[in-house]
Amino acid sequence: MFDISFAELIIIFLALILFVSPNNMPMLARGAGKITKKVKIFISDIKKELQRESKFKELKNIEKEIKKNQRKL
Repeated sequence: MFDISFAELIIIFLALILFVSPNNMPMLARGAGKITKKVKIFISDIKKELQRESKFKELKNIEKEIKKNQRKL
């Protein structure tokens, strides 16, 4: 999902060690985990909604074709 290399992760980790006290790191990690989980759920919901919308449009097109064919008969 995010293109973060191993070197970038190490730099982020080192910055955390320098700027965040060890006592606050668990709280920061939990918060980051919760945010990550919410973002993943949000993205998953958007994907599902887009798939539903695509299927709905497809069904509408099929319905139009059926009605068009019925008029011809």
